[in-house]
Amino acid sequence: MKVERITTYERFVAVKKEWNTLLFRSGQNSPFLTHQWFDAWWKCFGQNGELEILFFWDDSGSLAGIAPLMVFDAALRFMASHEVTDYCDFISCVDYRNEFYEHLWDHFQVDFSRFSFVELINIPESSPTLSSLCGLAARQEWEYEAHESESAPILILPGSYDELMQNLGRKNRHELRRKTRKWESLGNIRIERITESEKLSPAIKKFVSLHKASSPAKQEFWQKPGMTEFFYELVHLFASESWAELHMLYVEDRSIAALLSFPYEDTEYFYNIAFDREYSAYSPGFFLFDHAIKQAIAKGKNAVDFLRGREKYKYFFGAKESKIYSLKLKQKEKKR
Repeated sequence: MKVERITTYERFVAVKKEWNTLLFRSGQNSPFLTHQWFDAWWKCFGQNGELEILFFWDDSGSLAGIAPLMVFDAALRFMASHEVTDYCDFISCVDYRNEFYEHLWDHFQVDFSRFSFVELINIPESSPTLSSLCGLAARQEWEYEAHESESAPILILPGSYDELMQNLGRKNRHELRRKTRKWESLGNIRIERITESEKLSPAIKKFVSLHKASSPAKQEFWQKPGMTEFFYELVHLFASESWAELHMLYVEDRSIAALLSFPYEDTEYFYNIAFDREYSAYSPGFFLFDHAIKQAIAKGKNAVDFLRGREKYKYFFGAKESKIYSLKLKQKEKKR
């Protein structure tokens, strides 16, 4: 298996087609591993890192694996950050999976002098990365530490919304009806689903404004360098692939809540929600989630992923936890 190091942005841009082709047929497919995601991330947050992307080509010249890595702060890491990237992983062809991890491990050992440790965040529990790298570390007598870092509640969707309501349970059905009646008492309410690129850009501006105003912590989030630019760049790239949509909730002509989601393959990813605090007593988030779940079922999606965080509202509709792990690898110091 041939290994290619990609250390320039120009080369990274040139392999977009090969990157996504492998991702779409891999077992690690998610919007957070698309070429578009990494492109937006690197443009907005990568200025202090060094690209260390690895392409693994099989003997026939076909791409068999991708390691989307960078060197930052003396460590080899995913091209990712906790604030915006919910899932991280390597990308590999199923037929070459074991060989891929072995060659990846060889690279860790050969190039280890260039960094102090390997730190990998937000790995889904379903990923082969944890077992593969922990097994290789144990064999090679490396120090390794894998720990559960967060949870991402996932709702498996039934065939109809009526079935979902039946599964919801009497107490939660009653609570949802109560919240809905409260919303309807406001009068002229409507939800607009925005998917077109030319409409998403101005709508994202309103989303950011709502998000900033929701709490001091959210204001701090948007003050981080590159954050606003990342959302604009990402939505622009995703909209061209029909991977982004914004559900805007209005009272009269006033936008008071918005849900940014990624309809990707058979799953709807609920990425971020914002709302006007003046209407917090009306639980606008529940109203938008209910609407978006109904839409996902109508589109034939198999699941809704609420992504990282154990907020209580994520479990209201019946979502179940899926664990997320972090992994740190380091060579043992040789005894003198």
